[in-house]
Amino acid sequence: MQNTSDTVKKQVGSYPRFAAEFSGKVQDIDNWEKGRGSYENLRRQSIDIADKMESVGFKAYDNTQDLTLFGLNSLGVKKLDAFRNISFIPIVARRKRRKAQLELEYYLQNNTKCRMWTMTTGRRCNIEELPQRIDSIHSKFGRVNSTRFMKKLGAKFVFRATEFGEIARTDEGLSFHPHVHALLYLDKKLSRKEWNILLLKIKDYFVYYSKDCGVIRDANELVKYCVKPCDLEHLTGKELVSLHQVCTKKRLVEFLGGLRIQKKIHKQENYRLVRRNGRLGKIRNWVGGSNKIPRWLHNNDDSVVRPTVVAWCAPSTAFTHITEPCFIVHGLGKADPSQVFNWFDVKQMRRSIIVHTKTLTHNTEKRENEKINESKQKIFEKGSRYKGIPRVRPKPDKVLS
Repeated sequence: MQNTSDTVKKQVGSYPRFAAEFSGKVQDIDNWEKGRGSYENLRRQSIDIADKMESVGFKAYDNTQDLTLFGLNSLGVKKLDAFRNISFIPIVARRKRRKAQLELEYYLQNNTKCRMWTMTTGRRCNIEELPQRIDSIHSKFGRVNSTRFMKKLGAKFVFRATEFGEIARTDEGLSFHPHVHALLYLDKKLSRKEWNILLLKIKDYFVYYSKDCGVIRDANELVKYCVKPCDLEHLTGKELVSLHQVCTKKRLVEFLGGLRIQKKIHKQENYRLVRRNGRLGKIRNWVGGSNKIPRWLHNNDDSVVRPTVVAWCAPSTAFTHITEPCFIVHGLGKADPSQVFNWFDVKQMRRSIIVHTKTLTHNTEKRENEKINESKQKIFEKGSRYKGIPRVRPKPDKVLS
């Protein structure tokens, strides 16, 4: 039997218009196939890592999740992997990186003079020393914006991301090189003397190697994996579990200063960042504003779980190289997924999207016709003021003979 969650009912109002606007965008087929191949490789690595952790008695999968992704137009069906929230599993890390990248990119659009910094914690260390190294540099970032020299020069660190560096195997065990990539914001232009003072003060504050990497343009330079997926493939199950214990309760990615305020406002005002014509902008999020745990998460008895549409997602290229509306169903189990497309709510959503698509198409055609009419009028006015108007010439007087 079909069931609809309360969250989905809140989405019905604004989602169709959004889906109509952002569906039907065609991506280059070669780029799409390349991206699909990269995703499948990440998924394979994630499954291998999770299976290794499961083999030593650690639960890397969430068995309570039964989520399936559907493509509304292509009728595609994809079972979603139920990984736990383990930060270095590539698929989980990719999902978290995406949110941070959007916030960073939006911030950089409005603050173009931000600079990227890299700080290290000293020489390479083993896994026993790794937690202390991370806590030490994180505490330094927690205090740096309050120092006198930063306030005087109008400088603030607004973002940091911690990485463990390349993992090497030595006689003493695993070796790491923890370091941080950070974003520095300047609220005024500094003179050469002030800039040199700032460089010296920051390097003295962090003690170990630190470097200004110049003005940053791409958010991808800052937000990377805390551990490269290819390095994780060579670790054993016990080593992966030990690494997870190091990451537990560690905030490896943190927003600071103005970037933290921006993120907080977006969350409170229920904004979502979307890309239009290559530039990010804000729209009201169609997912509706409740902090309560969804009702379907409380279904612990398998006998009462019913298939439920739990979310309508932003149009994506998950199934084809053309963007389409997607939705997620929980509790499908072994039921026939093709029957989901016949559910009343799914059909109703499809009709609503089609209505908005026709409205958008009609408005676009109307605007184009108005532009054509305006251009014709301008061409007419560009010539002589008498052009197109028949001139009435007086008839010559008759000559009397």
